[in-house]
Amino acid sequence: MVPQDRLNEILEKRYKGFTGFCGIRFDEVREEGCVVSCELRPELLNPSGIAHGGLIATLTDVAAGLMALHADGWVHNIVTQSCNIHYLRPGIGDRLQAESRVIRKGRRVCVVQVDCYTPEARLFATALYEIAYLDD
Repeated sequence: MVPQDRLNEILEKRYKGFTGFCGIRFDEVREEGCVVSCELRPELLNPSGIAHGGLIATLTDVAAGLMALHADGWVHNIVTQSCNIHYLRPGIGDRLQAESRVIRKGRRVCVVQVDCYTPEARLFATALYEIAYLDD
C-alpha cells in the first residue's frame, strides 16, 4: 500500500497536462476500484450539447490507467494497449463519473472494466481496457 502523501504526489503529477485541462478529478483510489469524475464545461460538449465522445474516452482511459497503476502498487509506468468503448446513451449532467475495476491483472497487462455514470447514476458508457506495464 502506498502512503497517502506519496499517493497524493503521484496523483498531482498525473493531473497535469491534458487530464488537468479536461478537469478530470481523482475521487477515490481503493482496492476494489477507482473513481474519477469530470465537470462538464461548454468547451467539453459536442455540437449536440452532450459530452464529447473524446472526453468520455479520456475519462475512461484515466480511470483504467489509475486502476492498473494501483493494482501494480504504483511500480511501473503504463500505456493503453487497447480499448473498446460502448456509448450507451448521452453523457449529460453537471458532472460525469467513471468507476474502474480490475478484471484480470497479469505481469505485463492489466484488463480493466470502466463504467460511466450521469449524476442520476444512469450508466451511459462502458469500456474494457488492456493496460500494458512498461519495463523500467
